[in-house]
Order: sequence, then C-alpha cells, then structure tokens
Amino acid sequence: MGLDDPFPIEKCSGRVRGAVLAEFQGRCPTIREVASISDAQWLTVPNIGPTTLEEIRRFIAETPVEERLHNLPTMGDGELLSRLQRVQRELNIIAAAIKARVSVSPYKKDQENEHP
Repeated sequence: MGLDDPFPIEKCSGRVRGAVLAEFQGRCPTIREVASISDAQWLTVPNIGPTTLEEIRRFIAETPVEERLHNLPTMGDGELLSRLQRVQRELNIIAAAIKARVSVSPYKKDQENEHP
C-alpha cells in the first residue's frame, strides 16, 4: 500500500469512517492526505479521540517506511512533533510490556520453587 493509494476506509470502524469522510467532504482521501493531518488537528475533528486516532495511524503505519520518511523534510514543526510524540508513546508501551514480562518471569519461577 503506497501513500497515494486510497485510505482503506472500508477497513475502519464506523466512527473513524464517518470522521474521515466528514473531514474530506464525503470523498475517500489518499493515505498521504490522511497522514498529512497532524494528531493535534485530528483531535479537533468531531468523534476523533485518542483511540480513533490510533486506528487511523495504524492504517498509515502499513505504508512502506521509505515512502513515509520521504515526506519528513516538507513537514512542519507541529507535524514532526506530533509524530515524535506518537513514536515515544509506542516506545513507552513496548518498554512497559517488556518490563512486565521480565518482572513476571522471575516472580513465577520463585513461586514455583517455593511450592514443589
């Protein structure tokens, strides 16, 4: 899927589908058009909150990295900051999941050793 392909609106939840179509006056935008809207701008659109925004970004993330990185030089500071914050949130989620797995494993082993 490339940036100039239609945004996969048919795969979205009804809430996201309605919000995207409303934002683009009823037409299905390209992935590039959807990606060009910053998180801050999306959050001002009716029916778009953090959860629906993550759903939109998941579909954009399916675009090849090379194509997404190609647009970085033309992005404004706000959009770059928005992308940075999104990546930081994702990294924090991954780090928390790793910490949870690491901390659970020794605990389970200790319990198993206590109750033979």
